[in-house]
Amino acid sequence: MAPSQATDSLIDSPSLAELAAVKISELVFRGEIGPDDRVVEEHLCSRLGVSRAPVREGLRILEGSGLVVRRPRAGVRVASLSQNDVFEILTFREGLEQMAVTHLYRFTDDIASVDTTELDSALEKLADEFENGDDEFGRIEASYAFHTELVRLCGNTRIVASYRQITMQVKLCMSLNLRRLNTVESPSENVARHRELRGAVLSGDVNSALEAISGHGHDTFAREFLDTLPGGTARSAQWLDTRG
Repeated sequence: MAPSQATDSLIDSPSLAELAAVKISELVFRGEIGPDDRVVEEHLCSRLGVSRAPVREGLRILEGSGLVVRRPRAGVRVASLSQNDVFEILTFREGLEQMAVTHLYRFTDDIASVDTTELDSALEKLADEFENGDDEFGRIEASYAFHTELVRLCGNTRIVASYRQITMQVKLCMSLNLRRLNTVESPSENVARHRELRGAVLSGDVNSALEAISGHGHDTFAREFLDTLPGGTARSAQWLDTRG
């Protein structure tokens, strides 16, 4: 192999720190490490089979994404969500998805001509995870991938980048939402709900598309969950009340 090819391969490969960040986040989304739990580097090193350096750097990556926080004399802990945190994540996520849909309709002459190959692939992956699998983390990943592809339809790289910037926080809310949905919605119903969302967004009617985003179920868990969290604001309750 030529030296340049070897260098390119190394550049394209994820670092141990990035891989550690992915594995640590998976433990959080699976609920194995809960909100406000202390993250002990030694335990993670043993669990992941890596040295302390990539674990430490992986935690720094997750700190930058908002999934973990570093507190004086308390070490690194999984972020705990206040009512206001949940309110801001949910409204920001929904706002970005609606912005993407608005942009799509404003700058696309024919919605029927939009390339939905990646979206449809993500939808089928979601269907497979929910109907044929039983892995909670796989379902979270598939759900997030579908919504990312939905946003990507708009073709605005800055909207997509803003959506991806809150990936970890959105996935944390998704994990809470899916646990709540498991008690009231079957896997096939979840898949049907996402198929309906795809259809509405690409219906050719921007108002129907925006209403579908708003009513999709991002906040299913929130009514019950917000009441259990500290530091709530009246805005959260008022926003939820307007959604029926």
